[in-house]
Amino acid sequence: MDVTQTAAARSIGERIRQARKTKGLSQSDLAKRIGVTQPAIANWESGVHDPRRLTLAKLADALEASLDWLAAGDRSSAETDTHAAAAYIRRPVRHVPVISLRAAALFARDPHADPHAMAEDYIPVTLGPAKLFAVFVNDPAVNLSFLPDTVVIVDYDDRQPDDGDFCLALVNDALVLRRWRSNPALGSGAVRLEPHSSESGHPSYAVTPAVTIIGCVRVSIRVH
Repeated sequence: MDVTQTAAARSIGERIRQARKTKGLSQSDLAKRIGVTQPAIANWESGVHDPRRLTLAKLADALEASLDWLAAGDRSSAETDTHAAAAYIRRPVRHVPVISLRAAALFARDPHADPHAMAEDYIPVTLGPAKLFAVFVNDPAVNLSFLPDTVVIVDYDDRQPDDGDFCLALVNDALVLRRWRSNPALGSGAVRLEPHSSESGHPSYAVTPAVTIIGCVRVSIRVH
């Protein structure tokens, strides 16, 4: 896919992320290619600030994307307003549908399903991606990251997790939330979905063609 022809990514950060995903690169991979740190890539993609023009040119070269397309994205609000709260306040509020885990499993078969048709409630967030749904998590297998009654916001357009990302996946007809772990040096068998729990005994799952990634978790919210 030619990333320069895709209009969904509006900001500079979203375009960097989209081009990186299209190239199949992790944030760490891209950071090494242009000589910066992985947190710098994460900050650009999340809109904390924008890369400077020279760095943007390096990014375009590394990503084989058009510099004009990258630079034409909307600038981070933090770049144009120095007020401490501006970057947060100026983000548009979106209402994300909260669906059941059973409904979320449908996205394994139909990635174009409409979560609004399954909505049980809505939760307001200030995130950029267009394809989001939310589910409640009560899973002891990931209790070190998500306490009971935590809502996780899933980007179901993002099915290429980076190492350490939490993702929702269908494994043997069961929906699981696990942490994606990959170590290319160890071969394909090293890619696994692992628990992150204070308890022992929760299984890891090897990532095989039978495993369907539904989406990556972008943010979590504890409900009291």
